[in-house]
Amino acid sequence: MIRILYFSTAVADLQPGDVDSIVDHAKIWNADHDVTGALTYNGRNFCQVLEGPEQTVRALVDNIAQDARHSGFKVLDEKIVESRYFADWSMRRVDGLDFSTVINAMNA
Repeated sequence: MIRILYFSTAVADLQPGDVDSIVDHAKIWNADHDVTGALTYNGRNFCQVLEGPEQTVRALVDNIAQDARHSGFKVLDEKIVESRYFADWSMRRVDGLDFSTVINAMNA
């Protein structure tokens, strides 16, 4: 299993409803594909951790990187893990300026 952390900048015209839509879609898709994680959004930037089967997570990250709703996509960290940090969340949105909820997962 792998855990990947990325950071990106939202497009200027991204609306709050757009982020809700991203999270709603991710909850369903992730649950169907054995992926868990958390997404933080501070009104300008995204920071997300995804974890699950390596091939599935890498394909998902590649797909997310191509999404036109953000730019400056950068994988900040990745590692092979034995257990999930976000085992109870297919996808969870964490609001606020502090990205520590997702960043701390990389130290687990």
